[in-house]
Amino acid sequence: MSSTPVSSLADAALERTVADDYLRRLADHGTRWIFCNAGTDFPPLIEAYERAATRRETLPLPLLIPHENVAMGMAYGAALTSGQAQVVMVHVGVGTANALCGLMNAAKQQIPLLLAAGRTPILEGGKLGARNNYINWAQELFDQGGMVRELVKWDYELRDPAQVGAVVDRAFAAIQSSPPGPAYLVLPREVLSAPAAEADSRPPQSAPYKTPRVQPEDLDQAADWIAAAERPVIVTSDLGRASEAFHALDAFARRWSIPVVQYRPRHANLPTDHPMFAGFDPAQWVPEADCVLILDSDVPWIPDECPLAADARVIQVGLDPLYLDYPMRSFASDLSLAADSGRFLGELDQALAARTTSDQDAQCKARAQRVAERTAPLRVEQDVPVGLSHRYVSRRLARFFDERTTVINEYTFTLEELSITRPASFYSHSPAGGLGWGTGMALGVKLAAPEKRVVLCVGDGSYLFGNPSSAHFVARALDLPTLTVIFNNRRWAAVHRATLSMYPDGLAARDAEPPLTCLEPSPDYERIVEASGGLGLRVEHVEELEDALQRAFEAVDGGRQVVINILTEASYIRTS
Repeated sequence: MSSTPVSSLADAALERTVADDYLRRLADHGTRWIFCNAGTDFPPLIEAYERAATRRETLPLPLLIPHENVAMGMAYGAALTSGQAQVVMVHVGVGTANALCGLMNAAKQQIPLLLAAGRTPILEGGKLGARNNYINWAQELFDQGGMVRELVKWDYELRDPAQVGAVVDRAFAAIQSSPPGPAYLVLPREVLSAPAAEADSRPPQSAPYKTPRVQPEDLDQAADWIAAAERPVIVTSDLGRASEAFHALDAFARRWSIPVVQYRPRHANLPTDHPMFAGFDPAQWVPEADCVLILDSDVPWIPDECPLAADARVIQVGLDPLYLDYPMRSFASDLSLAADSGRFLGELDQALAARTTSDQDAQCKARAQRVAERTAPLRVEQDVPVGLSHRYVSRRLARFFDERTTVINEYTFTLEELSITRPASFYSHSPAGGLGWGTGMALGVKLAAPEKRVVLCVGDGSYLFGNPSSAHFVARALDLPTLTVIFNNRRWAAVHRATLSMYPDGLAARDAEPPLTCLEPSPDYERIVEASGGLGLRVEHVEELEDALQRAFEAVDGGRQVVINILTEASYIRTS
């Protein structure tokens, strides 16, 4: 019986495979990390990393994230913080299924993200990478990409070694083209482990396309309507995603004295001390407006709560101003402009300046005075009873925020207590509202910007959805100390409020604990972080709050992850 020499085996182990080429192509696109939840489809990639280590070759850093939801949230946070597309890889169809909630969040928030997944081996034997585990039969799907197709801009399965560069190039072109969003790539194990094709030294092909500039006639139309308006208003949710747009809106609203409403903001869009800051409720401004400029807002108001004036003109602006990936959305639009909102505001500012007359200058000054008088109550600290209400806790928490602090809010922090003066200092959940986003998001922000002090505000329900054991494991493993504040009202408060909004005089409104709304008995959430070396604090009485917050911020600033479990008051607002 003949045997293969040890030197030949070593040489064979160092031969380049498709997995090597795949990782190198990701590196060519600037990928720093791959957020991985590994499975039996990963051996070719693991072996490729070992080969790269022998060659001292730099590849994207593989990060082991022991739950797909956390991995997706981290990629989401890293993408928004760094401005760079991110890569997640999960285990075949089952891992993809766990990632779906995070994928929906990323899709609706236009996050440039490549979700890759292995594929159940195609062959039942006879080739490297073929099936060798009983799960390989049950895990195969007829159409694995069909699971995600409604949520991604592009999906594909790698089929041949010669394709790998072109496939990765197309994936990155898709996720970064306007508007950005996720793509899905399936990687069969047999293909990844196959010998690489002839080396391709070309740089990445398929450059992404950008949003076109607004046509001059459309810009003129928008400028004419705004110049003629006596009561214009701006509504935005997402404009502050780009710092340039944040500053552009600051300058534009100030110069033309147009109030700005931030409805369900996912970003810091305008400083809260800005003279044109008009709060968070469009129903206080839109019904009387004669021109409404909607900037990057998928839902600028609730139709039943905010009727438009008969003479109002509506301009919608954004990368996809009509949100055509939403099955139904019928907000009025007299002029829809596909544009980068920050750049559009700069062009609109110039167009308005060309139309300025002495009468319009006087109108702007008069409007500034009216807005100042109307928004004055927003700038006065309201009297809030001392107690563990969400608003009081938010107020005390906000006093610890500084220029380093970035707040991640998943349904909980009371926005009226938030002071925003700079971009990228506040993030809230995707409009899809898939719970469990915040824990991964906070870690992703900290990973991409270690200098930031990251504070995550969650309810007890969203904390449970965030896979806290996995998240705290990652925080310890990667040295990513964040502060998590749990506003623990022991309820699915959103479900309870939704029930009251539909049936304000119904039977459930008379019940303090309607079915399907209670999260009791409440676990000792603060103990979960202790298993990963973190500091857990519990607040049951208001007199304990200040000391707990002080200890928490000292600990996180010292490099330790912290969870504060605050047993807040369970209060529900009845709406009609």
